[in-house]
Amino acid sequence: MQVAPEISFRSFEPTDRIRSRIDKEVETLEAHFPRMISCKVMVEGGARRRQTGDLAHVSLHITLPGGKDIAVSSMKDDAGEHSDVMVAIRDAFKAAERQLKSQKPDPRTVGAHPSRLSGTIARFIAGEPAGFIIGEDGKDYYLHAREVTTSKFEDLTIGDAVTFRPDTGDEGPMARAVHQRGD
Repeated sequence: MQVAPEISFRSFEPTDRIRSRIDKEVETLEAHFPRMISCKVMVEGGARRRQTGDLAHVSLHITLPGGKDIAVSSMKDDAGEHSDVMVAIRDAFKAAERQLKSQKPDPRTVGAHPSRLSGTIARFIAGEPAGFIIGEDGKDYYLHAREVTTSKFEDLTIGDAVTFRPDTGDEGPMARAVHQRGD
């Protein structure tokens, strides 16, 4: 993904379990369609929804190459099971996955779906929100803070294990969609 996912919550403070589930679902979508440009997730509802009978609401907005957009909303008039926010999250991401799979591939990107690599944080560039990862393939990959998706760039330290999607930037190998292992 070219832009780090934007995840927001309204009307409740999410648990670590909810945050983890959303991160996992975003990663799954990215595995199916690594050329996604951006993904915005909005979750409304939460812990007290079961007691009030209101439904949890999850909406996704995904931007694809070529100006294509996918919009998904989990809210259904008769979806009583959406009183559980985890079910609403699952359903919204499954709907997005179905829409992504139905997209016709962009002929410019066919065969250009790089898999994820493992690596370790090698060094940081002083005074910049950037550094380098040594990939399992032995190459140095440039890392920019905006590519860190499951933790904060500031929380990374030299030697941390990460996974990332290799790409080619203007000046050489680049790490995209960097996930700190264990997150």
